[in-house]
Amino acid sequence: MSLERVRAWRDRLRADRDAAPDVGLSTEGRGLVIDDALDALTDDALVEALSPGGAPFDRAVVVAARTVVSAPIEWLALLLARGTDVVLKHPAGAAGLAPWFVSHAEAVGLPLVATEDRGAVNDAPLVVAMGDDDTIASLRASLDPSVRFLGFGSRFSVAWWSKGSADADVLARDLAAHDGRGCMSPAMILTDDPDGLLALLPDAMARAQARWPRGEVSAIEHATTRSRAVLARATGRAIAGEGWAVHLLPAEHASKVSLPRAAQIIGVADIDAALALVAKDAHRLSTIGVASQGAAKWATTGAPRVVALGQMQRPVLVRRHDGVPHLTLLVR
Repeated sequence: MSLERVRAWRDRLRADRDAAPDVGLSTEGRGLVIDDALDALTDDALVEALSPGGAPFDRAVVVAARTVVSAPIEWLALLLARGTDVVLKHPAGAAGLAPWFVSHAEAVGLPLVATEDRGAVNDAPLVVAMGDDDTIASLRASLDPSVRFLGFGSRFSVAWWSKGSADADVLARDLAAHDGRGCMSPAMILTDDPDGLLALLPDAMARAQARWPRGEVSAIEHATTRSRAVLARATGRAIAGEGWAVHLLPAEHASKVSLPRAAQIIGVADIDAALALVAKDAHRLSTIGVASQGAAKWATTGAPRVVALGQMQRPVLVRRHDGVPHLTLLVR
């Protein structure tokens, strides 16, 4: 019965996605990330995700981050389908899509409520949290050791563009989703063919902007993007258009921070040089997007996901979340 209700909830969200609350993304950008999250909830994937069995927790709290507003969807589906009552704790003053999730859950009889009260985690036997490292550490310290705690902190993702690659539109899609925020957004594009990529990516970014316009950008994000552009003009190259930017920088100035619709290209000699560039922070990798060649080598980094470009921001439901076998940990 719970699984059937989750399917009905999924279908209601899909049908109503254009009426979802304003979350700072453009209407088209918001629709893109909602569709991506719902696409993962296929009937077969939901059944497979529940196959580990086990007794469900009576109650769970999901703590959402500010950046990726659709991220709670998979967690809510997995828990509600098991018969767990769920509290979605959203950031203070930033309800995001939470009220929309709740209204459609209520309509199909699913036990989901939303709150901004951090005290919601008190006495919950299961807490799933997303956020920066400080948030995760603080939550972990506040919970009783008996609580099952799944905390997912800061990570970064990388795209690899190899010589001979031609489809920059899939890379532009990865950069457009969530306006480039979140741990699965490509913070760096490493390539052994920077000139070839520079010839293709600006037009692809412009096409993505036309299809999914960029939403709101904060003052600090604007300032950081301008600062990176100045550095790129001095050390590499900077190209910009309405709602997007492309910055070519040398490896010594590479940053593992993604900025809204601002692609950071780092030229390297070859894939081994690219691997060396991320080696010291390999434990913080989230997703590697690969254009055509090199998936096997990137898998040696231990990154939880190595996928084709265009799929970086579209995780499948049945996987290890940041390397954690979470499907077996959502039950007792």
